[in-house]
Amino acid sequence: MKVNYLRRYVFILFITIIIVCICDNAPSVGRQNGQQNGQHKEQEALLSGNVFTDSGRPFNVLLVDKATDNLYIVEVRDNIPGISKKLSVLTGKNGGDKLKEGDHKTPEGIYFVTRYIPPEKLDRSLFGQGAYTLNYPNIVDRNKGKTGHGIWIHGIGPNRTDERTKGCVALQNSDLEDIKHYVEPDTPVVISGTLDFLKSDEYKKKRKAYLDIFKGFISSWEKGDFEGYASFFDTNFRGANGLSVKGYLDNKRRLMMSYPDRKVITSEVSIFTENSTDLMYKFNQLYCASNLLSYGTKKLYLKADKGKDHRIIAEEFEQIDVNSMMKEYVLSLIDNWLHSWQARDIERYMLFYSQAFYSDNMDHKQWKIHKKGLFRGARSIKVDISDIDIRPLTSRKVQVTFKQRYSSGAVSDSGIKTLILVGCPGEYKIVSESWRVG
Repeated sequence: MKVNYLRRYVFILFITIIIVCICDNAPSVGRQNGQQNGQHKEQEALLSGNVFTDSGRPFNVLLVDKATDNLYIVEVRDNIPGISKKLSVLTGKNGGDKLKEGDHKTPEGIYFVTRYIPPEKLDRSLFGQGAYTLNYPNIVDRNKGKTGHGIWIHGIGPNRTDERTKGCVALQNSDLEDIKHYVEPDTPVVISGTLDFLKSDEYKKKRKAYLDIFKGFISSWEKGDFEGYASFFDTNFRGANGLSVKGYLDNKRRLMMSYPDRKVITSEVSIFTENSTDLMYKFNQLYCASNLLSYGTKKLYLKADKGKDHRIIAEEFEQIDVNSMMKEYVLSLIDNWLHSWQARDIERYMLFYSQAFYSDNMDHKQWKIHKKGLFRGARSIKVDISDIDIRPLTSRKVQVTFKQRYSSGAVSDSGIKTLILVGCPGEYKIVSESWRVG
């Protein structure tokens, strides 16, 4: 009995030791979950190192990694490029960047979707359920002498048996349907040999560095610092019209000297990188000088030189109707001007007037005294306007005419008011005001 009891005791002790050792060396379920969650959070924290922005406007980007044959959907929200989906794709049969027609290589660079081709207009047996066309060759490709055309992102048809393409990016039809929710004309597409993914701190550091380059360029242009401005251009620069860097900069120098007073207002700045050496800035640009008022979308393509400083190698500008943009600024000013008038807020009201204002034999100071007295004497002020007519007189002068109905207690009248505004959009000031009964 004693022997059996002793054997049982030794057996139980042995089992207990084994259990303790196993539990001690293996992570607990909670710790395993914590490690998995930590890894998941670390993956979630990775941001696209190929997309940077200062626009605040939400937009989407497609990234293609040729090294792994993956396509990433990036959703940019609050200036943060989060990776929302990863999809498998097919790329060109041959490796490397596309150089010429028929080389069966997928180009590497920064492109934009130009249009969508529905399946009914395609050979479905090859291209599946649709295709998005890209703007290959872009200006940088053309300047480098690259040839070829018809680079698409398309589906895969039932007759397709090869595991590679002739240069396009192909994906399963179900995945093509999926990306339709994120893609429209002008959606950016970055195709790279190897994409870059960054942690938040690294991302912020790069974003600041790229934005500093941009701000320095715009500042030197606006200030008329020709030497500083010229330093941003590479010797191999070619403009959209084919101008060499010398011809382009000679023209800029003449303009800076002839029209020294200018404003360059930028908005919706986005930056795309194919790799650490290639950059592209896309932004809206308002140029306002005594000789010209223009508005449009500009693209600057930069490449790092041997000293690792980025230099501009190409530039494109797409003109947008400047009058539509100018009218938005004018209507905004008129609306705010009216609110301050009806609120009888003399200080805010006078902010809309130029120091050079002159009307009815009154300068800026006299006009303020006159209006202040009227505001004091009125219990309330109501102003209704209609039939607003906005006409640019010069690049920095605009005439605004409208019907006005005014009432303040016992006083009321109606007629035609004309305001003359001076300055650049966003900085307009009233320099004169006239009124006639009508």
